Amino acid sequence: MIWIGGLVLAVALYLIGPDRFLDACMQLIDAIDTAFRNLVAALGEQAYGAIRALAIAIYVVFAVLAVLASQRGHRGAGALVVVTGVFLILVWRPYTGFPVPIGRWIAALVLVGVGATVMTHRLTAPPIRRQPFSSAGPPPPYPPGGRPP
Repeated sequence: MIWIGGLVLAVALYLIGPDRFLDACMQLIDAIDTAFRNLVAALGEQAYGAIRALAIAIYVVFAVLAVLASQRGHRGAGALVVVTGVFLILVWRPYTGFPVPIGRWIAALVLVGVGATVMTHRLTAPPIRRQPFSSAGPPPPYPPGGRPP
């Protein structure tokens, strides 16, 4: 293997020229670096759009689940208000010329993802049947579990 590597190096030196070999190596390293940076920039732009789209879509899912949970008697309206407020604070941009940093979009995505997961968990629980206080009987004794007088 070492002999083959030496022969390949000799051919490369002959084709490029021994006096320009280091310059050619540096140009190759610069070309690889430039290609890698361009690839990362292109993927970053695509990831930015994908994360924004996913955050908005998951927020809509969360909102629908929160409304459904509220209709079934679970707590959901308060979570909808709080998550909506925090989501808007995270993704709001005061100047149209500057986009919101991707870190804030990722935080918003995590927030609505957790909210949607919690609402899904609440919807899988049996619905809460609340009865008016008067028909439920007297209030429980204090302290809870204590002996009645």
